[in-house]
Amino acid sequence: MKKIKNFISSPFFSEKVFPEIKRFLAVVFFTMIYGFGVSWFLEQSAVPMYTGGIPGIAQVLRDIIVKSNPDFNGDIFMSLFIIIANIPILIVGWFGVSKRFTIYSLVSVVIQSVVIGIIPKVDLGLNDPSHALLASVLGGLLIGVGVGGALKYGTSTGGFDIVAQYWSFKKGQSVGFISMALNIIIATAGALITGGKVHGGVQIGAGLVFSYTMVRLIVTTLATDKVHTAYHYLSVEIITENPLEIIESVLYKMGRGVTLTKVSGAYSNVEKTKIMVVISSYELQSMLEIINKIDQKAFVISRPVKNVHGNFKRKRIA
Repeated sequence: MKKIKNFISSPFFSEKVFPEIKRFLAVVFFTMIYGFGVSWFLEQSAVPMYTGGIPGIAQVLRDIIVKSNPDFNGDIFMSLFIIIANIPILIVGWFGVSKRFTIYSLVSVVIQSVVIGIIPKVDLGLNDPSHALLASVLGGLLIGVGVGGALKYGTSTGGFDIVAQYWSFKKGQSVGFISMALNIIIATAGALITGGKVHGGVQIGAGLVFSYTMVRLIVTTLATDKVHTAYHYLSVEIITENPLEIIESVLYKMGRGVTLTKVSGAYSNVEKTKIMVVISSYELQSMLEIINKIDQKAFVISRPVKNVHGNFKRKRIA
């Protein structure tokens, strides 16, 4: 028992083991939120709605097959498609992003396939066309929280998040426009396939399917951005009386350069040091944890940065 306590209190556990446990639990938790957003809300709605990425493509292909073969097991198809379609993307992630990032993404893909394709759907009473807006908003919210939460902890929900991370790391550019274009194509294809069906005597047109899917997309984008935007930059200012340890951690643990300025409080007239550093936004959580361990009284300001030029290293999420 004493050995276990010593291990838990050791720097190795706090700096190496515990962050990985937290990251693993985060990817499990946020992927389940994502999966339930798709399975319990979008899939249960009387008006067909589509998510993005690989699961969205799976929905479209399933609906194409079901239209000509109503007895087709669409849930199992989606589960298998999510795994199979992610294999080449995971290979890209393994060699082009990072092995750790890809392993966690693989965990997310497996959980998605189970939640979306295997776990029985819970009837939330959204099977009426009048509830479609509620389903699109709540479903989009859960999907956005799931994607953003996974990215916040240095993981992803797989699929095109890996492609986005790869492109951002290699080219220093966002691929948000590609993701948006793919979502619009999925929404259009789904609307053309499922539009015109009759539910409870009400004909559901293609325009309605497309509109509610776009509402879902907008809500998802806002939620993801609110929780976390993985490929933007932040300028962080840290005002502290104990700068040396913070500087050392930022320089050597995070690999970021710093700029120092001597400042003093107008009221206290105490001289302090202001540390300025530019980071990718997914690094903020790690930086705040480092600062809190060293100086709980430090004053920290972070603000978004539109562009970064010069000697700035674009790093992998994990």
